[in-house]
Amino acid sequence: MKTYKLFLISMIFTLNLAAQSISPQVVASSGNYMESGNYSLSWTLGEPVIATAQSGNTILTQGFQQPSYNVTSITQNNLFGFEVNVFPNPTPNYITISWKTESTSGVDIFLYDMSGKLITAKTLSSSDQKASVNLSQLASEQYIMEVKDKNTSNSKIFKIEKK
Repeated sequence: MKTYKLFLISMIFTLNLAAQSISPQVVASSGNYMESGNYSLSWTLGEPVIATAQSGNTILTQGFQQPSYNVTSITQNNLFGFEVNVFPNPTPNYITISWKTESTSGVDIFLYDMSGKLITAKTLSSSDQKASVNLSQLASEQYIMEVKDKNTSNSKIFKIEKK
């Protein structure tokens, strides 16, 4: 009989543990979540504990509302003696690239989609120092364009928006 009672109590205890779940909760005086198009806004009024600590490159944020960030880092090489302009941006069809460089080797142009896939690559001579690139066959979205000096490896990176 003692074994039966012990078994029964342990089963009730086990079932009780399995039925519980933990989800984020906050006690606040007000709050809301709204979405419109590509934007969303989430806010909480009266959140009692919020703190951020940083040590070197590590950041720890405490509190119920935690942001979700996608960070893209674009690094540029030394641009000494290398100037590039890309216009118009955003564009429906063609984009114009003008550059000034001390090298005589020309420039390479690389166009990537936002996932990093190479869409097109072109080499332009330095005598032109201005070129037009046709984007009409591409889908309406954002692209990354790298303009690189062939001789010095100086480069400049642009985010292009195709309408």
